[in-house]
Amino acid sequence: MTNNFDTAALIGTTNATYDGFEKLLLSVDNSLWDKNPAENSWSVGQVMEHILKANSGLKNLLPENVGETDRAIDEKIPLMKSIFLDFSTKLDAPEFIIPVETLHDKQQQLDKLKAIKKDTLQLIDSLDLSKTCMGFELPVFGHLTRLEWINFSLFHAQRHTEQVRKIIAVIAK
Repeated sequence: MTNNFDTAALIGTTNATYDGFEKLLLSVDNSLWDKNPAENSWSVGQVMEHILKANSGLKNLLPENVGETDRAIDEKIPLMKSIFLDFSTKLDAPEFIIPVETLHDKQQQLDKLKAIKKDTLQLIDSLDLSKTCMGFELPVFGHLTRLEWINFSLFHAQRHTEQVRKIIAVIAK
């Protein structure tokens, strides 16, 4: 079992992921925030709503209802990474994190994204990431360690950063 990981690298990846996403989002004109690039596609505002719904739960999930881990604490990370960073596949979001058709406040969403980054860094700094979270099972993966949940949230944000890049390429024309 591997229970060692590089905290500094995880902090660096967290900063790079959220800072890169924020920089990309700042490049989107406010008037294009809720513009859909195509039928049955999400706008940048909807992608952000989805990310905020999915990634904001970590601060509540990770501190509570944990148990000892009887496997490598990073065991599921390679599979998660291969699935989420394969941009050639379309993944279906669970119903509870699908965005709605509404206008989105860009600044409010950016502020919430910054809060998620801050919360994630605080969790990395303050929790034993080797513990398994028992409060929620991720479809396909089951119960994840705190370390795996943080990596999941980063891969999720990276995947949608790429999606926003594609949306911008279409709506900016």
